[in-house]
Amino acid sequence: MTRSFAEILGPDVASKLAQPIEQARGLPSAAYTSQEFYDLEQERLFPRTWMGVAYADDIPEPGDAMPITVLGLPLILVRDKKNNIRAYHNVCRHRATIVLQKPEKGLKNLQCPYHAWTWDLEGNLIATPYFDGTPNSENFSVDKEKNGLVPVRCDEWHRIVFINLEGNAEPLHDYLKPAIELYDHLDIDALRPAFRIDWEYESNWKMVNENWEVYHHIWVHHGIFDKMSDEVELETGEPYTLMVAEGNVLSLRPSPKRPPRNLYGSELPEIPLKEGATKGRAAGIVALLPNTTVSLGMNRSAPVIYTPLSPSRTRAVQSFYFVGDAATDDKLAEAREKAINLSLGTTREWNDKGGIRSQDQNCFVLQQAARYSPVADNVQFSPTWEQNVHYFQNWVAEQLA
Repeated sequence: MTRSFAEILGPDVASKLAQPIEQARGLPSAAYTSQEFYDLEQERLFPRTWMGVAYADDIPEPGDAMPITVLGLPLILVRDKKNNIRAYHNVCRHRATIVLQKPEKGLKNLQCPYHAWTWDLEGNLIATPYFDGTPNSENFSVDKEKNGLVPVRCDEWHRIVFINLEGNAEPLHDYLKPAIELYDHLDIDALRPAFRIDWEYESNWKMVNENWEVYHHIWVHHGIFDKMSDEVELETGEPYTLMVAEGNVLSLRPSPKRPPRNLYGSELPEIPLKEGATKGRAAGIVALLPNTTVSLGMNRSAPVIYTPLSPSRTRAVQSFYFVGDAATDDKLAEAREKAINLSLGTTREWNDKGGIRSQDQNCFVLQQAARYSPVADNVQFSPTWEQNVHYFQNWVAEQLA
């Protein structure tokens, strides 16, 4: 049996972490390096949350389906005849065989490859051929009501598919309420997919959420944020970026004191406002706990789904979306590439010379390496800049309490 949070990390870690930010001490290194703590997260944290697992564009049409693995569990994502995305355990109800082996398009039903038990796209059992030696199992029929594919709670927002394995979380739109309200004035349905990339890197999954501050900007993001006065009002010492943590969402929001900057090129059309919206265009970027981020600029969105692979390894899948035809128009290819390069870097290599995403990731890898040192446990927080970091670490502790 997996030991508890306190047994693995120490009896006073949670209380020290819960102190006011000026006195608090952060999670110790075992939270990033210990296999036992990683197992505890897999067992008790992720199943009770809404995890990002795929993009809706992976299965764009009714009948499209794909197998995925989440926390070691084989699952199916399928778009049904009514255009709804559904999730099921990828397990035959007869003899526990994998039902869907590879992505498929235009399916009418889901059939086990072993004995041809068949379900419709809504998960209802519709055929058990020759189960009793007759073509339609007339003599000894299987109870179809009790042998449908086992569903997994599933929902979608911002073209991201989320699942709640435990099944008891609040509805997704309540779970993500602070992010949804932040973007509510923008017509994000106008966005279209343009580019996808996935990669793996040597760092614990939590490092991404702990990066949801702007203290690091001028040192890490060379050529983009060049001086601290870009980030702070010099007379008061207050950051221009609002760092707001609420519920299951961490956000970085432009301050009303400074107009938003368009980092991604004026050639690309801006995300339109919803009809009747009264807010301005400023929005922000969000971390949707536990494992998904959305970076929404004036004219593009770039969500990332992070999948923990081990205590020290993470997989990332990032998509880029632009407004309408700007996602595919050849005339805007150079502008799209410029926006993508600002995030990823021109070489698509994860080092401190690349774009914003790769520069951040280089720091995650450096942090992970340092966490194996015996002197890495005295983690402290800046009261000015790192409220989100302190909040997230307490969120982890609360999930595992």
